[in-house]
Amino acid sequence: GFIASDMTSRNSSTQLWLITHYHEMGSLYDYLQLTTLDTVSCLRIVLSIASGLAHLHIEIFGTQGKPAISHRDLKSKNILVKKNGQCCIADLGLAVMHSQSTNQLDVGNNPRVGTKRYMAPEVLDETIQADCFDSYKRVDIWAFGLVLWEVARRMVSNG
Repeated sequence: GFIASDMTSRNSSTQLWLITHYHEMGSLYDYLQLTTLDTVSCLRIVLSIASGLAHLHIEIFGTQGKPAISHRDLKSKNILVKKNGQCCIADLGLAVMHSQSTNQLDVGNNPRVGTKRYMAPEVLDETIQADCFDSYKRVDIWAFGLVLWEVARRMVSNG
């Protein structure tokens, strides 16, 4: 989880730093290149990603709350594997935030919209409803489906 954050400025350029736990197993992409999965390991991975995505998508109210967030660049290279086999979602650089109380959508200034291989059809053909937060959540679910396929292709079963 979160450890600390910092902000540095140099030559009219600002860098925002987020310090989190180190996950020595690396990205899910790299992990899957070297590992075959049994059913339990596969389920542990996909359930932890689904839980993380659900947590991002839900707004939490109160003093320790957070806005609803859509990742917009979910892929196996942006998912880290923990020592216990669970995963966590990383690289929120293209994320969209939504506040339900004000119905405000913060898409940010970044025109990039993710990695082409993981893009939903409505992103590729530019028909996404850019003013609707649910559209961004659906895009994340599309990408999650592709990650599920990547994980499932590394699974071996006894049957």
